[in-house]
Amino acid sequence: MEAIRTIIVDDEARIRRGIGRLLSTCEGNWEVVAVLSSGLEALEYMDQSHGDIDLLITDIRMPDMDGLTLVKEAKRRYTFYPVMISGYNDFEYMQTAIREGAVDYIMKPVDREQFRRRMKEISAIILQNKRNRLHLHKMERELKLTRQTQMLSYVTSAGLDMGRLGYWVEDFPKGLYVLLYISLDPVPVKSRSYTSKDWEAFDYAMENIIIEVADRMQEQYEGRMEKWCWKGGDSDYWVMLHSNGNPEATEIEQSASDLSASIRTAIALHTPFSVSVSYGNRMEDLYMLPEARQRSLSLMNYRLLYGSNRTFHDDMADWAVERMDSELAHFAHRLRAVAEQANTEEAAALSQQFFQRLSQINSPMTIQYAVQNAYIQIHSVGIEYVSGDTVPVSLEKGIQSLSRAAHLHVLKKELDTLILDVISLVRDSRQSGSLKPVEQAKAWIVAHLGSDLSIKSIADRVYMNPSYFSRTFKMQTGVTVLDYITNLRMERAKELLTDAKHKVSDVCSLVGYQDVKYFSRQFKQRYGETPSKYRERLEGAD
Repeated sequence: MEAIRTIIVDDEARIRRGIGRLLSTCEGNWEVVAVLSSGLEALEYMDQSHGDIDLLITDIRMPDMDGLTLVKEAKRRYTFYPVMISGYNDFEYMQTAIREGAVDYIMKPVDREQFRRRMKEISAIILQNKRNRLHLHKMERELKLTRQTQMLSYVTSAGLDMGRLGYWVEDFPKGLYVLLYISLDPVPVKSRSYTSKDWEAFDYAMENIIIEVADRMQEQYEGRMEKWCWKGGDSDYWVMLHSNGNPEATEIEQSASDLSASIRTAIALHTPFSVSVSYGNRMEDLYMLPEARQRSLSLMNYRLLYGSNRTFHDDMADWAVERMDSELAHFAHRLRAVAEQANTEEAAALSQQFFQRLSQINSPMTIQYAVQNAYIQIHSVGIEYVSGDTVPVSLEKGIQSLSRAAHLHVLKKELDTLILDVISLVRDSRQSGSLKPVEQAKAWIVAHLGSDLSIKSIADRVYMNPSYFSRTFKMQTGVTVLDYITNLRMERAKELLTDAKHKVSDVCSLVGYQDVKYFSRQFKQRYGETPSKYRERLEGAD
């Protein structure tokens, strides 16, 4: 039986001890957590324990603060059951006690049998109300989870009008997020004999397998990780993970990797199918969810290149080394970047360098994978920043054309055509949007670089919906809002580090970071060395 946490309050030590002994003889699991001599002591104890009590047994007449005042003040803050004990057989006192929510009013001297009978009744009342509160709390959690999941399903749906979303993120906890996309791989030949009912059963089974695996992972992390699961289109599923960890924490990336592997294993074990999973970098602002969706969809295109039953994530280097060297993988990254920036001249020059490097390679397979990798990355710009439906050629047809190419110049022509088409789409998209709010946002970001910046706080300054603003900003600039802020902060940090009077911790604060380790990690990712090493190198050069 669950313990009933009780505090006893009376200004007479003899009576306090007597009530405690009498309570220990009563039926039920009574736990006396405190025995106190005044109302002020009792209120202070309840504040320190955050109101973690079930029953308050208190005298009425006490110095400093009487029992009636104690109950009234404590009831404003916490939920518990009070029992008044007094030697005053006064109807007015009883009326007041009942009005303040007392479960009972017991007269001194206390009748032991009457006390035991009443405590048994009070025990039943308290335990039942605890069960009711737990049930209500569970229902509220489930209702909130359902509401959140419906919103996530809406936000990640195709053709969404983001201008209608509003401040939907406020219903979610702050922290770090990762969005996982789970997609059914090409099905085996024997599936042609499956009926529509068979497919419904398999679909139901896969959805439940994903939920069960995610539930087990959530239990393993013992409250440090939350998850939401929902169905996308046909045979497509989504899982979003949340961690309260600080930006330096890497637990959420590990959990995404572990969950991806577990889902793939479970689907292959319990169904005749396999799935692939893709996810981008973690989000520190949930208004980035539409962009995270597009990134996950884009990454899934690597299934054409690397095959089924795989996990695809933003750390491209891990994949590139399998079939091409890091230099060729880096070319693909740069080609994608210039397409995002809609820079035709730089794209042409970079493409020329790329194919010059390819002309020095003797392996046709390596050449094919390198070009296909670049093609997928450039094609993803059209999907992520414009619309997948308006990209002039499907990815599958493009990869097939590359596979049939017999000469290097044919591969170059196919890739250059895609680059020009995507750049044209990006330019058209930017011209159709409003540039003024983006320029205003840029100016405000620069002026408040040392502040705690979020997509919502910036969007509010230009009177735009946060989700719509986030997409508009990336469409106009080619970078996300948060990447733009990070770029500015890193450049500003380099400037400040040249001044010896600023400690690294001071620079961290001045450019808007609270965690020095996280700041150093960001700086090293950008420039290849920590802020301290960067400063030492500058001082050595002098």
